[in-house]
Order: sequence, then C-alpha cells, then structure tokens
Amino acid sequence: MTEKHGFIRVCEISAIKNGTHRAFDVEGRSILIMNVNHIFHAVQNRCTHLDYPLEGGRQLGCEIICRKHGARFDAKSGRALDGPAVNRLPVYPTRVVGGWVEVAIPPHHA
Repeated sequence: MTEKHGFIRVCEISAIKNGTHRAFDVEGRSILIMNVNHIFHAVQNRCTHLDYPLEGGRQLGCEIICRKHGARFDAKSGRALDGPAVNRLPVYPTRVVGGWVEVAIPPHHA
C-alpha cells in the first residue's frame, strides 16, 4: 500500500467485485471496502455493538449486516439502521485512481 496526498492505495478495483465487500488492514486498522454499483465505500470493519468483524456479513446495496447479532449499517453514512447496534461506524473517504481503490485514514489519536 502506498500513500499519496492523504489517500492510501489499498487494492485494485478488480479485487472487489460489484455487490461484494472485502476487509483490508490499512494503517493498522481493519477497513471494510464495499463495491456498490462500482462505487466504493469504506467503513470500520468492526460492529459497534460487540466489536465483531463485519466482513462476511450480508451486503444489501449500501447496507452491511453483522453476522453476529444482525446489526445493520449504512456504508455511506455509517449510521446504524437496525439494532442491536446504535452507534455509527467510522466512514472513510474513497476514490479510484488509475484502477486502484484508495482510502483516506485519519491519524490515530494518542
């Protein structure tokens, strides 16, 4: 992965087929990238309910459903749409440059 202007190159666009998602370690964080009609969205790969990975959960458009207890999130806003989770997921800006998905990750706070 390489960093360029605050964005970090994560994967080629072909690594995430339309309608699917995949988790990546980016700057020490597990980030879930979703491909929704060839638009990429990135969120924290941890459910805000019990810190369970979201990767492998059911994806319905821009929504991801946690496999553990069924919490449902909007990948565009990070908003919890259905319990038991109530807290938002962190959302990260994405862009496609030269066939690569890039994600902007803010620095960790000490």
